[in-house]
Amino acid sequence: MELETFVGVFRCLLPRRYWHEMGRGAYASVMLTAAAGVRVGYAGFFAYASRAGEEAATLALKVGGGGGAPGMSPESQAGAALMGMALTPFAYFLFTPTGWVADYLVLSALFRAVTLSVGNPWGDPVLTVIDTLVRSKVEEDRRDEAARKREEAEGPAVPDEIVAGTQFAGKPADFVIVSSRLKEGWTKNTTVVASGVRLRLGDPVERTVKGRLRTLYPLSVIQDIQVDRRVVLYDWPSNAPPLPTPDDDPWGHAEDPAGDAKPGSEREVEETPDPAPRAAEAGTPAERRRRMD
Repeated sequence: MELETFVGVFRCLLPRRYWHEMGRGAYASVMLTAAAGVRVGYAGFFAYASRAGEEAATLALKVGGGGGAPGMSPESQAGAALMGMALTPFAYFLFTPTGWVADYLVLSALFRAVTLSVGNPWGDPVLTVIDTLVRSKVEEDRRDEAARKREEAEGPAVPDEIVAGTQFAGKPADFVIVSSRLKEGWTKNTTVVASGVRLRLGDPVERTVKGRLRTLYPLSVIQDIQVDRRVVLYDWPSNAPPLPTPDDDPWGHAEDPAGDAKPGSEREVEETPDPAPRAAEAGTPAERRRRMD
């Protein structure tokens, strides 16, 4: 247990992705980092302050002996020396490399303590930023390499080829679009609208066709009620198999040979009984006699 904590003190300085499941030693790492900052700052500051004090004393001796900076009165030179001593802490922590190291160790420890307390622990901020930049660059290079290889496999861009059918990959499909490029946003169950016809997109499949990588998009004419979660527009090529015309019955209903009308049709409206006679028959006997008169 002690060995794990000891290792965790140094491991928790790394970006979080290296130790997010093994956080033992994180608080000890924060405290030791802050202690190191205080130690570096303490030792460095007193060494810097000693040098500044010696320089101020030397200047005071020169002023007392009639020397010092030309063009300045002894009182001004003494005041400048005292002012320099008062600003020694700021000068050390803001303008010296050792002071910068002390500042970073203490401030980074405070930052890591805050992230630990809110449940989103960080490692060393500088190491985390460097790791993020390197990973982003590596992932970008991988994506570019994959895109280059895919473009080589696909070859030059050519117009889509559309094939009519009844099945594709064991599932019903009225049409299959053979594309030389991936279509952005074309995912399963996307509604494709072409020439006023709505089609449902199945699972896209990648196949090698005539030595070239192609993406196949199966489409089925929508003949039921559905909620369109995503809709894309598509220009149906003129040389492609024809789509069903908008006048076709999308429900697949055949005309009833008995002459029954579809709901909402003109025939149904004509055969609907007129409600006026019923209204005339309603009411009390006295009201009916007045209407007849």
